[in-house]
Amino acid sequence: MKSLKLVARALLLAVLAACIGYSVKYDFDPGANFKSYRSFDWYAASKAAKAKSQGQASPLVDKRVRLAVEQQLVAKGYRLETQGDPDFLVTYYPVFRNRQVRTRTTVGTGGWGWHRPWGYRVGARFTTAETHNYREGTIILEIVDFRTDQLVWHGAAQGALTGLDNPEEAQQQISQAVRDLLEKFPPR
Repeated sequence: MKSLKLVARALLLAVLAACIGYSVKYDFDPGANFKSYRSFDWYAASKAAKAKSQGQASPLVDKRVRLAVEQQLVAKGYRLETQGDPDFLVTYYPVFRNRQVRTRTTVGTGGWGWHRPWGYRVGARFTTAETHNYREGTIILEIVDFRTDQLVWHGAAQGALTGLDNPEEAQQQISQAVRDLLEKFPPR
């Protein structure tokens, strides 16, 4: 019975690993002049962002996301402008929701039928079903034109804040998700 539970847990880990991957989606204002943008600053979360945000990221996750966003934007040639007026403002917020994965494991040995020279052969099968809960987290990133105060770019990395089990994995996963997300900014 212990081996059955061990196999069920191994399968659960495989299923969760498949679910943890993230997907990136984005949209933008085709009328925005992205070529004029040179500097950015952080924007306090808008009312819409606060209304959409479900749950809180830990302060450490928040720092990781902000650092990754700043690093990616600076790598693209933008300058963080905290003293004067920037060209665009960046805001991010996490969205969390609870998800379930249902696993069903069947383990068996032997088989049925006639086996020479000893007679019938008998087997046994055991099936176990379990439901596991996990928390899926998404990074929402919005870019607002400073002069017009209009949203010009919106992106989401769904599942990017899921399965952050240790600091090294969290840093790597968040950095990669933000890199993938900002790969589409500015739009071509």
